[in-house]
Amino acid sequence: MVRFPMEFRWRSAVAPIATMCVLAACQAAPPAEDAAQAPPVADLVAASAAVGLPIGTAADELPGQGSEGVQVYTQYCGECHGLPSPAAHSATDWPAVLRRMWMRAEGLEASYALPVPDSRERVLILQYVLEHALQVAQTELPSGPGRDAFMTECSRCHELPDPSQHSQADWAAVVIRMRQHAVQILRRSPPQSEVQDIILYLERASAQRS
Repeated sequence: MVRFPMEFRWRSAVAPIATMCVLAACQAAPPAEDAAQAPPVADLVAASAAVGLPIGTAADELPGQGSEGVQVYTQYCGECHGLPSPAAHSATDWPAVLRRMWMRAEGLEASYALPVPDSRERVLILQYVLEHALQVAQTELPSGPGRDAFMTECSRCHELPDPSQHSQADWAAVVIRMRQHAVQILRRSPPQSEVQDIILYLERASAQRS
């Protein structure tokens, strides 16, 4: 059994509490009235990019195309920053992330006229991201070169993904994209040799579990 860092076990313990907090936030007050001279919301997007948040995912690349969940998610969750992939966080982490985002949106000055989801839309968003969240490794990870680098580097920003989350052919692009995010957010990156080891490890592990 993989022994994850204490913070991951803590996340699992508080997941039900975080989910209840999010659902409670669904009863939040309605958005403030639009101001006559509202500054562009694009200012928020530019600010988020300046502090290193990822550029985001194109709306047509999100899973669940055509569903009401993806429509509401797209409508609201790309207003202040790049549209995040639902796989950016695990089902354990998403409730707390959404709660934090909604509190920030409600705390903005009314002059921004930022659209805020109502209680029904918040439930739809929560259900959508939980359905398509990062699949966390729940069983013993295969041994082999690159395993330690994978466990160390890929747990810096999120819980360890299950190698079967992506196909053998897709892992290289995923790891390279994650490395770019690490540079943007953490201002650091593992050396190229470790990146290559992680890619090869995940390709092998994905093939073993397919």
